[in-house]
Amino acid sequence: MNEKRFKISALAAALAVAAGGAGAHELDSGSGYLPDRIRNADGVIEAFTGYDINEAEFMKSLGLRVGGWIDFGYTHNFEDPRNDLNDPVTFNFRYDHVMLNQANLFIERAVNTDGGWDVGGRVDFMIGTDSPFTQAAGLEISDAGKQKWMGDTDQLHNFNKLALPQAYLEIYAPVLNGITAKIGHFYTIIGNEVVTAPDNFFYSHAYTMQYGEPFTHTGALFSMPLVDNLSITVGAVNGWDSFTADIDDAWNFIGGLNWDNGVEGAGALSVALTAITGTVAGYHGNMDDLERSLYSIVLWYDITDQLHFTLQHDHGWEEQLGTDDDAHWYGINSYLTYDINDMFSVGTRMEWFRDENGVRVSSLYGGQGVRPGKSANFYEMTFGINFTPTKWAKIRPEIRYDWAENAKPYDDGSQDDQLLFGVDAVIMF
Repeated sequence: MNEKRFKISALAAALAVAAGGAGAHELDSGSGYLPDRIRNADGVIEAFTGYDINEAEFMKSLGLRVGGWIDFGYTHNFEDPRNDLNDPVTFNFRYDHVMLNQANLFIERAVNTDGGWDVGGRVDFMIGTDSPFTQAAGLEISDAGKQKWMGDTDQLHNFNKLALPQAYLEIYAPVLNGITAKIGHFYTIIGNEVVTAPDNFFYSHAYTMQYGEPFTHTGALFSMPLVDNLSITVGAVNGWDSFTADIDDAWNFIGGLNWDNGVEGAGALSVALTAITGTVAGYHGNMDDLERSLYSIVLWYDITDQLHFTLQHDHGWEEQLGTDDDAHWYGINSYLTYDINDMFSVGTRMEWFRDENGVRVSSLYGGQGVRPGKSANFYEMTFGINFTPTKWAKIRPEIRYDWAENAKPYDDGSQDDQLLFGVDAVIMF
């Protein structure tokens, strides 16, 4: 066994032993680890003050809710990279630095889909080192790739950007089977992993999410149940991560089908098929207009009440300017998580991502050591623990091993593999 394999095996064993030890205790609400008032509060402010603004009469009368979270983390790279970066891993891209990944505040009014017409919406404000990955051309970023609100043209290496990843109106219309319209700026419906930190199992992200999928859209989505356990979403959006249309025919079709078998707990199965196709303006407007398409299939299955499996396949393609062929990227992700008890869960993620023509990883963040126009395979396997001592706090240690074929993207473009240890904490308020 080589040195890196030994390191990842030893770290995985240490984390597994820690999680297994925790499983010896049934940490229910009467365990005495924390007072129920603190443990069961919806946010840290309510936990320590006893006050929840969302329970105020004026908030209830308007149907409004405010909230948010702070996510901060640390990543150690055993390669000791010369440029202090974990490229091509993006969201937790800094080596041996504590990062404020996200400080997110939102206000929303959820629409009521049980009665007549209703209107709602949501606005999110985010600041932190994750924000550049959610910024849109024409909003936070100019068509030339420059920051409009904070910083300069260096999207990755200047920290704590400001972003407005969501600002949309939502309308429910009691026609047909009930149609919900989302109009404005919002996160994508494609894929499994999401930008919002509380909603992922792992601190780090898969290559598929980092390089293969959009983050945000601007436009309109319309969703409606078709029959029991089957719903459809269709819409028109302004390309990938773009706020304003600066090219002709920039509107893309986006849509999908969601199905579940109606089972709760063990045996529950659901599948989402989503796709987007149309003209895009390249990356932040720096490339000529081109046609791009992507589909994603995600399957979620509860093997038991505690053991959960997720499988994802994406395939995207776009024009290669100056040739008659399309460039392709595709891959497979699998996730297996196990809930030990109310406080501890363990999980694994394994991924293969292929950049068939070198148009994704080489052209976005983390391009060192990846040759444009040349195919490369990227692999990663991650083992992590979720420790959730309260409803409003989550700690996520993980170990991650990455390796590549036909590329040397790690350690400032000098290595074909790397080993990371990361940990973050998500605090909701």
